[in-house]
Order: sequence, then C-alpha cells, then structure tokens
Amino acid sequence: MNRRELGGALLLGAFATAGAGVPMAAWAQAATGDAERTHAMETLRTGGLALMTSQLALQKGRSAAVKEFAGFEVAEQTTIAQIISESKNMTPPPPGAMEQEVMARLNDASGRAFDRAYVAAQIDGHQRLLQIQEAYLANGRDMPTRHVAMLARGQITEHLTLLGKMRA
Repeated sequence: MNRRELGGALLLGAFATAGAGVPMAAWAQAATGDAERTHAMETLRTGGLALMTSQLALQKGRSAAVKEFAGFEVAEQTTIAQIISESKNMTPPPPGAMEQEVMARLNDASGRAFDRAYVAAQIDGHQRLLQIQEAYLANGRDMPTRHVAMLARGQITEHLTLLGKMRA
C-alpha cells in the first residue's frame, strides 16, 4: 500500500470511527434539509392516500385485477412509509381535506363504479407521486434519498402503465 492509499484508508477509518457512536436519527436529521423534508412529507402524504384507498379496495373491489393491484400497493406503500419514517425520523402526516374527500367518494361507491373510481384515484395519485420524485431528483443532493426516489420512480412508472391497462 503506498502513502496515498494509506492516507485515504486512515481518513475513511477516522470518518467511520467518528460516526460509530452517533445514533441513526442524528445522521438522518443531519442529512435532512428542506428538499429532503419536502420530499418525505409529500411522498408520505400522497403515498398514504394510495395506501388507504388500496386497503379499501381490498374490501370493496369487484375485479380481480383491482384487488391484485391493491394488494401490491398496500405492501409497497407500507414499505415506503417505513423506510422514510425510519430514515428521516418522521411520522406520516394525517389525511388532509383532499385525502378525506377522495376516501369519502370511494366509500360511497360500489361495484364497477368503485373499481373505476379507485383506478382513477390511483392514476391521479401515482402521477403526483411521480412529480414528487422527479422534483426531488432534479434538485435533491442526499444520496440515500435520491436512491429511494429513483426506485420509487421506476415502480410508479410501472404502476401507471398497469393502471392505464386496467382503465382501458
């Protein structure tokens, strides 16, 4: 090992040692700026609606495709919320007026009308989720948050394709 390699290894070791006693929440807060907080809160709020409507679709959905999609969406949104909540030390925000209105509209629907309303709500929510991820990827600098946004963007794009087929 030459001197440059040794110096680099010592520097990396010092950083690793310095961070060893720092709780994960402190690291998360240190890496959480305005862009990261905005991304986390908007993803949690919009994803929370996708989760609530999908839980409802598992009960009220008529078509097998709606129920299958809803099951996948519940699993995905539960995982994303857990990742963001744990990494950013945040809790999901309570549903706002818009989320409550969508839930009320879906609660009132049944049969095929429910399935159509659910798919429409999922398309709208996934389009918003995609915009949230794109906005963060355009400006955000925190690598773990960027990685989550990149993975989410791929899933969201897939889901929009599936939802488009279900609507047709």
